[in-house]
Amino acid sequence: MKLAVDTELIAVCSRSKERADLFASKHDVPMTFSSVEDLAQSDVEAVFITSPNASHADHTKLLAEHGKHVLCEKPMAITMESAQAMLETAKHNKIKLGIAFNLRHHPGHQYIKNILDKKSLGTINLIQGQWAFGKRTETIPEQRTGLRSWWHQPEVIGGSDSLMSTGIHVIDLIRYFIGQEALEVTAITDGQTTDRPLDVLAGVLVKFTGGAIASIFSGRTIPDSHNDLILYGSDGFAKGSGTISESLQGSIHIDSETIKYENSYEYYHLGNYVKEIEDFNKSVQTGSQPLATGEDGLQALAITLGAIESAKTGMTVKLK
Repeated sequence: MKLAVDTELIAVCSRSKERADLFASKHDVPMTFSSVEDLAQSDVEAVFITSPNASHADHTKLLAEHGKHVLCEKPMAITMESAQAMLETAKHNKIKLGIAFNLRHHPGHQYIKNILDKKSLGTINLIQGQWAFGKRTETIPEQRTGLRSWWHQPEVIGGSDSLMSTGIHVIDLIRYFIGQEALEVTAITDGQTTDRPLDVLAGVLVKFTGGAIASIFSGRTIPDSHNDLILYGSDGFAKGSGTISESLQGSIHIDSETIKYENSYEYYHLGNYVKEIEDFNKSVQTGSQPLATGEDGLQALAITLGAIESAKTGMTVKLK
């Protein structure tokens, strides 16, 4: 936030006043709150919600009812009902609701989106994307502890580890690229069972309304993962090498009947996040829509929850 233009970080909210004060002191933040209720009553104009997944919906609704614009971390909620309620509350209170899908903000992904909108690759038939990580020699990911332990609670994280952490990002990016909605989803994971309710490795197939099929892989046991993206069209392809990342990095390569293009991006650890904050601020200031809207969050959640259900049942889940 401090690196973003037209942005002023004026408050932090934590369940612990001590933690809030410590954060504020470290980052030179003027105000602290120890309850979302108190934050809602303040003069803060916009809030970035980064609480545990199961809290997103209640926090968003409370803040929206008090006129705060909300940028919410993904997943926007852990049920379709609560996500829909977020949309309705935002609309009723005339506030902006954005979802923190930072992969949309990578300039390479923006370039690919632009050529796709111009139909420069023809009809998109196949998309593949992967976001996984891990440590060599570790077959079981390190357990999160302390304040991060909620990641291991199915009822808080939303029923999946890898899909709710990185998989949903790739799902959203693919939706963003092709501008189509999902018809059905099939998933295989190493979890979603009584003995192992949370996965750490997942593979998902999605069929879209325009006929395209996407494969998405996510996981926490792949230390040498090439987190790449590729789209195959009837007239060419577009590839992002290493662009699926928390950082702005990697390169893109496009080859079609009309375009030959390559570009690499200087590593900038916080680059996508800075662009995400600036985009949301612009939407608040100008009245435009954020790059990832609440409706985008709802559709990405529908696919992700469908994948979790498919992994549980071993059946393809129809979404439309």
